[in-house]
Amino acid sequence: MSARIEIRPATTDDVTALVPLYRTAYQTTADLGYPTGMTDVDPEYVRSWFDPEEPSAEFVAERDGDIVGAVRVLESEDHPFAERLAVAPDAQDRGIGTRLFERVEAYAREQGYDRLQLGTYTGHPFLVDFYEARGYERYTVWENDDADHDYVGYEKPL
Repeated sequence: MSARIEIRPATTDDVTALVPLYRTAYQTTADLGYPTGMTDVDPEYVRSWFDPEEPSAEFVAERDGDIVGAVRVLESEDHPFAERLAVAPDAQDRGIGTRLFERVEAYAREQGYDRLQLGTYTGHPFLVDFYEARGYERYTVWENDDADHDYVGYEKPL
């Protein structure tokens, strides 16, 4: 019998659980050679996401009282931008990322947006496929002179 996963809005009470989640989840990205500061994320940075002056929404996936996934939606532009998708290594390949994105897409529709945007590195071995399988299409590429990989913008009509 599998554990029940609950997707819910994150709160500042979740910050202490989010820090190790992001560090471990993004270690895979770092190990693959993609630049990320999320392996060194600290509580102050994550807590800043809940600043009421910065329009955003954060969601977590909880399993048996433990946070095993998270995603963030920035709302400071014309279209919301999903970022910081993370799933704990021991919880991957169980549909948690999909459930988080279903919630983010529903949230964006509820807020009246007609599309959701996001970004990832070119050639990322699993995120490009994940986003494209969900119906996201490339709309731009931001060249990155400081790394071996450019950053690709994806969007999906809602």
